[in-house]
Amino acid sequence: MGRGCCYTWKVSFMQNLLLVNSTANDAVDGLLKQVIVSFEEAFPGRVCSCFVEGSYADKSGVATSDIDLLLVFRARFLAGEQAKAEALADDCAKASTLELDIDVADEATLQGGIWPTLKLSSLLVYGEDMRAQLPLISLPEWTRDRMHSSLWRTVHLCHRSPILTYTLSYPDPSGEFYGYDRRTICLPDGREVNCTRDLIRLVGWSATAILAFQKGQYVSRKRDCHKLYRTYIGDEWTMLLEDIYYLCRGRWNYLIPTDPAERARLRAICQRTLGFENHFLRIYKQFLLQELNSADEQGRRQALAVKKYVTYQDADIAAAIAALEYA
Repeated sequence: MGRGCCYTWKVSFMQNLLLVNSTANDAVDGLLKQVIVSFEEAFPGRVCSCFVEGSYADKSGVATSDIDLLLVFRARFLAGEQAKAEALADDCAKASTLELDIDVADEATLQGGIWPTLKLSSLLVYGEDMRAQLPLISLPEWTRDRMHSSLWRTVHLCHRSPILTYTLSYPDPSGEFYGYDRRTICLPDGREVNCTRDLIRLVGWSATAILAFQKGQYVSRKRDCHKLYRTYIGDEWTMLLEDIYYLCRGRWNYLIPTDPAERARLRAICQRTLGFENHFLRIYKQFLLQELNSADEQGRRQALAVKKYVTYQDADIAAAIAALEYA
């Protein structure tokens, strides 16, 4: 197909493309169409479905919300196809004026179980809806993923040392917001400013992990996490989760407020966050020891793999790992 013909096809496809469901945001809908056209052009007939996850799926997005997109390829990836699709996803994200996060998967992989964010609260915007035929990831798998990945976030989102010592200290004890504001976000005018997006991710996903481990609960939407936490746990950290959701996300739209009184409120939230991080680490230790001492081979294997990206300095954990490695 010549360049002129390709351009004509692209314009025609774009003009005739109708989303199965709208996000209720014209700019986001327009961006989704551009991404879909790019993938259909690069991989003709291979895209089975396109789902939006996160806040734009339930129409609760704010001005600075990112767009979480999953593109599903038919059957199995062909040779080299996944790497090319991931590269195109990166190119689309870099070209976007809105913050865009694109994942790609194939139908065969999803048959093994899908996350509750996809199964229970995503929005189909293009193609076929196969969610009813796909199983929800098992609770043990979900719990392991959330617990281990939350430990990873505790280290990497705050730029801490991979040698993790309990108890934690602040990422930046001298910073106004103790280092929980290091993530930056690009504003519509092109300015890059610090934000609380990683603070929200850090606390929200750790709370999700605790709900899975202690109460056997799935969390499929960000807006449900603090509610489920209050219902099933209701401890001293409940108010922190609510403040982060309603203030950091709702009132301040992930941005650092300029009003001195509001900045003081954010500083107080960040001050309390360290206590919650250490609370999570106490629970994570219980979980890790349970996994290391269990009869579940998958659980033991994943628990042992943790030391590849973080050294959790604890005598009980070190003894449990040594017993498995030298058995």
